[in-house]
Amino acid sequence: MKNPSLSKFTTCAVTALAIIAGISGCRKLPVAEKVNAYRDAVPNPPNTVGGPAIGNIGPLIGIPNTTVTLAGINIDPVAANNIITINGVPAPITSVIVTNVVPGSVPKVTLAFTVPANATSGKVVLTTNGKEITWPVDFKVLSATVSTYADLGSNYIEHIAFDRNGIAYGEYVDKVFRISQSGAVTLFKDGSGGKPFKFIWGIAADAFNEVYVPDALDHRIYKIQESGVPRILAGNGIDGVVDGVGPQVRFGAPRGIARDLSGNLYITDVHRVRKISTSAEVTTIAGSDNEGSVDGKGAAAQFGALDGIAVDTAGNIYVSDRRYYNIRKIRPDGTVTTLAGSGTAGMTDGQGTQATFNDPRGMVVDNQGNVFVSDQNTATSTYAIRTINKAGNVVTFIKGTSSTGVINGPVATASVNSPNGLAFGPDDNLYIVNTGAKIVSKVTLK
Repeated sequence: MKNPSLSKFTTCAVTALAIIAGISGCRKLPVAEKVNAYRDAVPNPPNTVGGPAIGNIGPLIGIPNTTVTLAGINIDPVAANNIITINGVPAPITSVIVTNVVPGSVPKVTLAFTVPANATSGKVVLTTNGKEITWPVDFKVLSATVSTYADLGSNYIEHIAFDRNGIAYGEYVDKVFRISQSGAVTLFKDGSGGKPFKFIWGIAADAFNEVYVPDALDHRIYKIQESGVPRILAGNGIDGVVDGVGPQVRFGAPRGIARDLSGNLYITDVHRVRKISTSAEVTTIAGSDNEGSVDGKGAAAQFGALDGIAVDTAGNIYVSDRRYYNIRKIRPDGTVTTLAGSGTAGMTDGQGTQATFNDPRGMVVDNQGNVFVSDQNTATSTYAIRTINKAGNVVTFIKGTSSTGVINGPVATASVNSPNGLAFGPDDNLYIVNTGAKIVSKVTLK
C-alpha cells in the first residue's frame, strides 16, 4: 500500500493518529473514516494482512425480523460494501460498529442485520469487498403455526403466565383460573366480592409455582401460593405511591406485572414503573406524577397510560403506553427510550418511531430479544400480534378481524381475535389470550 506523508492526513495541525483517536480539535471523524485514515497512514497495519474472517454470529436461531450480529476482522466498515445472505436470501444490514480502533491492533467490525421475511434455514454468507466468507453453522429460521391450546368456554381471562410445570394461570376481574397442560380450565382462586380481589389486571408466576397478581382497586400486589392461598406481598391498601418495605408501601393503580430471571417483579403503576425485589423492597425505576411521553432517566422520564410490561434476559424492561401509542424501553439503570411508535394511533409497520400502534397491550420478549405486542383497533375490528426487533423495526406477526374469529394454521393465514395477554411457555412456544373469542392460542415455533 502506498505510504503518503502523514501531513496529508492532518487537519488543524494535528497528526493522523490523533484524528484516528478522535481527539482532533477541529472535528471528530466517523468510525469508518478513522479506520481508513489509519490504514492509509500506516502501510502495513499490524496483523491485518490477509483476508476477512468472521469471529462469531449470534443468535443462530430466530423468527423473521430477528436482529443478528456478525463480528470479525478485515471486514469493510462501510455497510454498502458488504452483502449478507441467509440461505441465499439477502439480509439487510442495519448498523456497523467498529471497535479496537487503536494503532497496533486489528479493528473489529460488527455488522447487525435482520432476518428477512422470506428467508429459510441455511448458511450465512458474508461478502465484503468481493471476498466471500461462509459461516459453517446453519442459521435456523423458525416457522410458526397457530393451534388452539384451550377453549375457555364461558370463562374469560385477560393475561396468562406459566409455572415451572407448564401449568398456565389467567385472571379476570376477581378470579384466577388454572389451565392444565391438556387445556382443561378450572377455577384456582375465587376472590369475588372483594375477598380478597377487587380488580386484578395482569399475572406472573415463579419457579416455585406461585402466582402474582396486581389489584388496581385494592392498591396491593398479591402472592398466591401453590395451594391457592393468597397473601399480601406489597401495598397497604391505601391509594398512593410510596416506596419502601412493609406497611408503608403504597400503590396507585398497579396493572401490568412481569418477573425477571432473578425473581424480581416489575409493575406498571400510574405513570411509573416500579420494582419489587426478592426481599419485597419496592422502588420506582422510572416515571413520576407527571404524565407525558418523555424519554430520560428515572424520574425525568414521563409515561401515559401504561399497560403491558416485559423483561428480557439482559434486564431491560419494556412497557406499552396505550395513551401515547408507543413502546418504551427501560435499561437496568433506569434510562428510558422510545423503542417504537410515532405517538399517533395506527397499525403501520416500520422502523422505530415511523411505526404506529393503536392500542398496544400485552407484551412478552423471546430469547432472541424480539418484543411481541398485542394490538387492536376495535373500531375497524382489526387485531394483530406485532414484533419489534432489537433495532426497533416493527413487523406484524399475526393479524385477524372479528369476522374471522380465531383461525389456526401457519401464521401467514392464521388470525387472532381481541388479543391481550402473551406468554412463552416452558416449551418456548408463544401463547396468546384471545379475550374476544375466549380462546388461548398456541403458536408453535420450530
